[in-house]
Parts: sequence; C-alpha cells; structure tokens
Amino acid sequence: MKNYHVLSLVGLLASAQANEALDVLEGKKNAPAGPSVTLPAEDAALIQGATTPAAADGKAIKPYVAPVPSEYSRQSKQLLDPIWARGTIIKNEQNKYVQELSLIGLFEAGAAWGDVETTLNGNTSTYRPNDVELRRAQLGARMKAFYRTEITGVAEMAGPSRMSGIKTLKASTVLSDNFGLTLGKFRPLSTLENGIEDSQLLTTERALLSNLIAPADSLGIMLDAKKGDWRYNFGWFSNDFNENIPGINNEGFLNLGIAYEKTTKTDAGVPMHTRWYLNYIHNMDRNISEVIPRHELTLHNTYGEIFSTGFTIQQDRLGFQGEFTIAQGDKSVWGMTLTPSYWIMPNTIQLVGRYHFADSDEKDALLTGYGPGSDPFFESGPIYSGDEFHSFYLGANVHLYENRIVIYNGLEYTLFKDELDSGAETKSLLWQSGARLSF
Repeated sequence: MKNYHVLSLVGLLASAQANEALDVLEGKKNAPAGPSVTLPAEDAALIQGATTPAAADGKAIKPYVAPVPSEYSRQSKQLLDPIWARGTIIKNEQNKYVQELSLIGLFEAGAAWGDVETTLNGNTSTYRPNDVELRRAQLGARMKAFYRTEITGVAEMAGPSRMSGIKTLKASTVLSDNFGLTLGKFRPLSTLENGIEDSQLLTTERALLSNLIAPADSLGIMLDAKKGDWRYNFGWFSNDFNENIPGINNEGFLNLGIAYEKTTKTDAGVPMHTRWYLNYIHNMDRNISEVIPRHELTLHNTYGEIFSTGFTIQQDRLGFQGEFTIAQGDKSVWGMTLTPSYWIMPNTIQLVGRYHFADSDEKDALLTGYGPGSDPFFESGPIYSGDEFHSFYLGANVHLYENRIVIYNGLEYTLFKDELDSGAETKSLLWQSGARLSF
C-alpha cells in the first residue's frame, strides 16, 4: 500500500513538472534560474504547433511531396516496357566480350499550317505552309563491350540526299575513373539545343540560330575528364563533309567544353539539378570548311569561332533552359534562347514555352525556313534571309510512353526583319504538330 502512495505521488510531481515545462515553452511562465537548454529550430517549431521544420526566418516550411506519375503513365509503362525490352538483343554481364547489344531508332513526323506574310514597299505576299514531312528516320544499334567501351552506329534515312547516310558511328571508352575517349563520326559540342538528343527535344524544331551555325556530324576525337562536379572536353574534328564517313582534310577545328553540374535541395527538401556550360569552336580552316555550318545555301557563310554558354535548371515539375551564342565570321551572328517547361500532369503532359532572338550587323546573315523544314540543312521549302529575328513558341507535349512516344502541338509567332538589305519584314503565325517514336 505504501508503494502505491509513493508511485502516485511521483506521478503527480512528474505531471506538474511537465505542465510547468509546457507553460515555459509556450511563454506563459518565465523559465526558472539554472542551466539553459537550447532546442533545435525544428523542434521548437513543432512544439509551437507547426507540423514541419522551420526555415531560417522561423516560419514553418511546407513539406515537399514528390510528384507521382499519372495513372496513365504507370499503365502505359507497365504495358509497353515488355515490348520495348525486345529491342535488347543481348544482355549478359558475364560475357567478357559483349555485355549488351540493343537496337536504337527514332521516327518523327511533323506538320505545320498557317500564314507567312512578307511586306516589302507596302506590298504583302503570303506563303502558306501546308506540309507533313517525315522529319527524322534513324535506325541503328548500340553495343557495350569489354566492360569499358560503348559502340554506337546510327543511319539517317529521312530528308534529302545530303543528310541521308551514316549519322553517327563512334566508340567511347573509359580510360580511368575520371577520363574517357570518343573516336569516330559524331556531333561536336556547340549550342545547348544542338547538344540535346533529337529524341529529347522539347520543341518541334531547334531555334534559328542553333540550326544556322550547327556544325555537321564529322570525324573527330574527344577526350573528356571530370573532377568533382566539373566536366571538361577537348576535341578535334575534320572539316570534311560526307554523308557516310568524312575524310581528314586540312587542319579541321578544335572543340572545347566545360560544364558544372550540381544536385541540391531547397529548404523544403525539393531536389534541384543545375548545369552550367561553356562550349567553344575554333575553326582552323575558316574559308574552306564544309562542316561549319552544315548547310549549302547560296548565302553560305563559314565561321571562324563559335562561343555558346548557358544553363539548365530542373526543380520538381519546373524546368528552364537558357543560352547565349555568338558565331564570328564574315557575317557574325549572335542570339539567345529561353525555354521554360512545366509538367501539369507528371510524366504525361508538359507545357513548353520558348523565346528566341537572333541578330547581326550584316545583311542576309540570318537564314531560316518555315514549318517542318525550317532547318536550312533540309532546304525543303522557301528560305528567308534577314538580320533580326524574334520567335515566341507555346505548346504542350503529350507523353504517351515516357519520352519514347510523344505527340506535340504548339503555336509559334515569328518576326523576321531585313532592315540592312531590302527593308522587308516577314511575320508568321504557324500551328505545328507532330509525333515522335524512339527506342
């Protein structure tokens, strides 16, 4: 019986002390003299009624909840993953010669409808694109061999004869943990958009400046290195153009790149991936290059140097790409591209916007087409020239199966000025649609 009374007394004292402690924490009483105890900020916020950690200013932070792929995305993945897996012919990590062999490909069709109006001396002429084209048709294979080497070969079968042939034939090998080497025919480093694989583009076509100055895929060698979050590239490419395998003519051009990549989290725990880059091309055969640029128009202009710098940010559903590029030559050009994106339905529907500006102090330095054949490399429609260009694009991409089956639709308005030559001004408003399948 004595023990029962003792335990009851202890319980009452403990309860009183706990109530007193809560009163102190809530500010109803002053703390008694004696040693002080500092509570972590997040614990203090919880005691004051918050349900999440506190920010630096003491306010509660809403907890981050990672976006969940839509039900449609999960079902399409479950249905189509086994079909796409059939593209892997060999997969055997125990085989010391060939660990994996897979088919790869990309098929993309594009269409455009609208008006392109050119005003000159008060007179207006109209061109109405009504095109449906097989924009890309690529088929190839990728092999992983000897645990350190990856061999990739891709043939392009769409478009005019100039671009049909071997698009890529390269071997990349790991020399050590921090160094690698790539040899063969592949794409040099230039603008941010040109560095994005065709199957991963957010818009129906690359911007005017990217297409205008883009080097053709050529024979080259590239050394890549990494140290922490930094990436470095140093390469050389031939200035010889060939639909299949280029030769080694003259001195070629040097290709350098540096990039910094970092993945961090905000105070609320939202993951954020950022990347900054700077690419540089020095053409040692400026006047006789067949590669810079890759098109063969009458107003063909080679470039001696190309600088491109920019950054990408991906935070939760929101993405942003920004770049600035300048190409110096007989007709120097420069410009910038800003591309925001947002997943309104995770992994299924993505909104994409783009603003592009290009300029020059030389007449007829900028060239572009309209519609699916806007890339001068294709020459599948009328080519317009000028010295100042603006474009505004807004569209939505529907991902039927991740990035492998995509339907895109967008509206683009452009303004193209030719103030340094004819004085003409061209405006366009085009609805663009397309579908892309890759594996």
